[in-house]
Amino acid sequence: MIPGCTQQPQPDVRTLPERPLRKLQSAASRQLWPQAWQYADAVLETHGDDADAIAAVAMVAQQLEKPDQVAELLAKACRVESYQNDDRVRQTMIAMVAAGRLYSAIELLEDATQPHPSRHVTRRWLYDLYINAGNTSAAKPHGQTLIRQRQFDQKLLLSINSDTSETRDAGSTTEMARRNPDDNRPLLRRAKMLLDSGANQDASDLLRQIVDQNPDFAPADALLGQTLAIAADRDAFLQWETKPHNDATRSEAGYWIAKGDAAVSAGSLGDGLRYFWQATQRNPDLPDPWSKIRNLMPKMEISDPEFSTAITERIERLRRVQQTMDRFDRMGGISRQLASEIATDLAGLGRLWEAEAWASMATTLPQDKSVDVEKVRTQIIDRLNDQTPWQITDGHRELQPELPPAVQAKI
Repeated sequence: MIPGCTQQPQPDVRTLPERPLRKLQSAASRQLWPQAWQYADAVLETHGDDADAIAAVAMVAQQLEKPDQVAELLAKACRVESYQNDDRVRQTMIAMVAAGRLYSAIELLEDATQPHPSRHVTRRWLYDLYINAGNTSAAKPHGQTLIRQRQFDQKLLLSINSDTSETRDAGSTTEMARRNPDDNRPLLRRAKMLLDSGANQDASDLLRQIVDQNPDFAPADALLGQTLAIAADRDAFLQWETKPHNDATRSEAGYWIAKGDAAVSAGSLGDGLRYFWQATQRNPDLPDPWSKIRNLMPKMEISDPEFSTAITERIERLRRVQQTMDRFDRMGGISRQLASEIATDLAGLGRLWEAEAWASMATTLPQDKSVDVEKVRTQIIDRLNDQTPWQITDGHRELQPELPPAVQAKI
């Protein structure tokens, strides 16, 4: 459940003696809310640099059921105090979500974490909002930061690898769009659910609505391209492909998967392979583009056994990690054996920070004498240091920045 769907925040206010603030507070103390609201503009003009005074006005707006004003006033209070007050930031986030302004809440938390990168609690709120919104590509950098800063739990470790458990019910995000029809970006989560269930046309129709209202919303734009490529509607796809796409859309793996699928459907296997390769460069943790590259190689008479083997091993590890995580979650998240297997496979994928987090978490699970978790963790830690990137590429033939010569010669 997204914070704010069932509750309104209670702005943190201290009593101040100044007028007209005193008049507003006096009326509020007697629950004369319309009378108190008469002083709102004067308070904001007189105390525009006082976060607590602004919050006092927000409290009155809340009592008068003015959700947009509550959100705006609390956001102003946060800006005035440079996002130093975690409680106020949380109150503002809840107020924005309560008003149906999910992405306003996300922007607030982005603004709050940027100058304060060690504000782990705020970053976790941001990560969770992105995950609940179905915007996993935006969530991942924050999840990775939390893991590197050792601010993780089971839920984060499961969700950063897959958003399946977070997208079974799109009710909360659908409610966001109902409350605030001027912003339908929260419907991305619903569109993903439709696509995953095989309702490609319904997903495409919904994504068109999102992109028509928010043409620069990268995850929806990229996913729309994928639905059009799947439908094999060449004219519709070309119309999408030839329109301008911003850098954010082009950084989405889905954008390149869409181009690859369409190219292969049109018989341009070389272009398709090149586009799928671009997808793996954006997100090396998706099995789908790797599988498509592997399947295209024999069709194009490409022979590079080492490259093909590296791709196959990566596909198998990626799928095994997801399957093992699903089993771990279904079994109640208490199996040392499964957590250890996940850590080992993640290390094999070159994702050492994530692997160490799983191994560390495994040490807190019920004892299992058949599993030497400490040994697994020590082996991972021996390869880690402060300069270790999230994804190690050394020793991974499939993760090099250029395709092997044998492949390039055929495309």
